[in-house]
Amino acid sequence: MSIFGVTKGTELEKEIDGYCKGEEQGAGMYAALACLAKERGLHEVSDVLMEVAKDEIRHSGIYAVLNGHANEDIFELLRKIAPIESAGVEKLNEFAKRVRDLGLEEAANQIEAAASDEGRHGELLKDLVLKFS
Repeated sequence: MSIFGVTKGTELEKEIDGYCKGEEQGAGMYAALACLAKERGLHEVSDVLMEVAKDEIRHSGIYAVLNGHANEDIFELLRKIAPIESAGVEKLNEFAKRVRDLGLEEAANQIEAAASDEGRHGELLKDLVLKFS
């Protein structure tokens, strides 16, 4: 049985939305702490915090599905999102240049790495659509 939308329209919907948002925020917080820990050479701490962040975002996804906040047509959505992910490369690289212009070399490097990830995400999503739809 699918859990998609089972709490939508119930007295639990608002509470579930709150849990969803809380888990999203928690994921961002733990990922940020993982970055800081890694910068400080605390690699084990960083790894554990990143695992916690992954769990939190998975929890958020569960709550989103419970309230029907996901597109049930997976590949239709991926088809739309893939080019957006790919387009992020140029936009983020331009942003990294502006950050670098402020003398923030390491921050610019991190943003460029994120840009590279976005391009990879776009290709991965496109490949999934081609393979499975």
